[in-house]
Amino acid sequence: MTSNYDVVWPRSPRGVQTQRGADRLDTLDGKRVAFLWDYVFRGDELFPILAEELTGRFDDIEIISYEEFGNLHGADEKQRVKNLPKELRRRQVDAVVSGMGC
Repeated sequence: MTSNYDVVWPRSPRGVQTQRGADRLDTLDGKRVAFLWDYVFRGDELFPILAEELTGRFDDIEIISYEEFGNLHGADEKQRVKNLPKELRRRQVDAVVSGMGC
């Protein structure tokens, strides 16, 4: 005996549309790179290693520590994230490394 079942798609329509990402930089030589972190998972271990590797590979790269931007997760998260584009422009950041845990 064969059974028939109605099938329903459980996924809702997208609330936010996908946007095209920024163009990649040709090099990080002479660029300002900001590290962003939510203080959740091992960024304090990862970012110093990454900074050492990047400064060893690229001439004249400048790293802006995640400490400059503070914790991007928590009670004031919405305001910090809202201010982030302005802060990145003010600091003339060329690229961002975002270490956000799940």
